[in-house]
Amino acid sequence: MKKLVILGCVAVLAGGAAFFLMRTHKLAATGGPLLDTLPELAWVRTDLGLTDAQFTKVSALHVAYRPKCVEMCRNISLAHEKLASLTHCGREVTPELEAAIREHAEVHAQCQAAMMKHLYETAATLDEKQASRYLETMLPFALGFAPGGSECQHSH
Repeated sequence: MKKLVILGCVAVLAGGAAFFLMRTHKLAATGGPLLDTLPELAWVRTDLGLTDAQFTKVSALHVAYRPKCVEMCRNISLAHEKLASLTHCGREVTPELEAAIREHAEVHAQCQAAMMKHLYETAATLDEKQASRYLETMLPFALGFAPGGSECQHSH
């Protein structure tokens, strides 16, 4: 009887572990639950009064841009780390530090250009009034002008 209880417990634990691992794998593969429900786009739909067709287009553009945004954020993070490391390792501006500063600026410029392209593509799916409001809201974030703004923000 004890063996049967132990075997039952092991089976339940194995089943729970399998469920957890599969769920974790599925969330990682799909980019997490946010991509499925897109709550970061709720303000666009409500504030701009998007039709279902407009929201579908905006959502598709957002989902398509997400991998590029994640890649750009990773590149910015790496450039930050490299720059921070070089500034903490020495007390002078070396050619290596100058190169890291240029690389850091270039990565930011590439990210801003990509985000600007994405914002303009998104605005093109909206009517004139909606597009103006959307760009008025989003451009300060893309350009880093918004309070606490950074080009590495994922809320549209």
